[in-house]
Amino acid sequence: MKLHWTSSLLPAATLGALAIAGASQEPAATQPGQDPVQEQIREELESAGVRVDLQRKLIEIDASICQDREPLEYLLVTEKGKDHESLLRCTEVSAEALNTAMLLMGVEPGRNYDVKEVDPPPTQEEFDAGAPLFEVQPAQGDGFYLYVCWEEVDLDGQKRTRFYRAEDLVVNVQAERTYSRGRWIYLGSRFVKPHKDAEEYFAAEGEGNLISVVYFKPAHHLLTGADPEAENQYIWYPNIFLMPEIGHPVRLLFSRTELEQAPPRLGEETSATAE
Repeated sequence: MKLHWTSSLLPAATLGALAIAGASQEPAATQPGQDPVQEQIREELESAGVRVDLQRKLIEIDASICQDREPLEYLLVTEKGKDHESLLRCTEVSAEALNTAMLLMGVEPGRNYDVKEVDPPPTQEEFDAGAPLFEVQPAQGDGFYLYVCWEEVDLDGQKRTRFYRAEDLVVNVQAERTYSRGRWIYLGSRFVKPHKDAEEYFAAEGEGNLISVVYFKPAHHLLTGADPEAENQYIWYPNIFLMPEIGHPVRLLFSRTELEQAPPRLGEETSATAE
């Protein structure tokens, strides 16, 4: 029977998480892949474009390069999202399934950014000298490390695997640096109801904006970056010096721990050499 996403799959996901937590206490002869609950979860998620490794706490989706020169507000969108402002684009990936996979990995909701008045406020003299009236409190909390991986053929004809932190593919053109490395904070989107007669829907699914480079409120997306200048929407651009051309297929990896090299495509047993 086909499972429905988000709320209806979470009981099964919870059982799977409990099974994973107890796996280390089971006899070595019991293989994780033999657990029927975990297998059902894996199969259902994969049917929605989301591959998971429950033991290593990895999530993987297929995407492609969406922009290589335009200003960025998002790292990842679906075909419904703002693809003119996103580094990556995915198709045939359910945002609800991706959110379910994140919850299955044990992530806890983080806190979105906030803007507060400076207290006490600056004096007129301080204000005239450039003191701010407001301060940005950055997003913080639990989340995932993001990696982008792709294959390309070098000039010598050899196929190479490129493997980068997602932050390294986004440049602050004002400060001439890449996006600050760290966890991308889990916000989890939310359910919205446009008006009283409308059906409630999952915002990330309906709007298609999944991971933001800059700060947005309300949090309709799943993850946000937390660079110290993430409130500025005008300074972020693709790092064209590292990236392949628009449309090139990539893998986007969500990891609970930092990775040193490109893992094999989830579901495959061998991996290519990473740069």
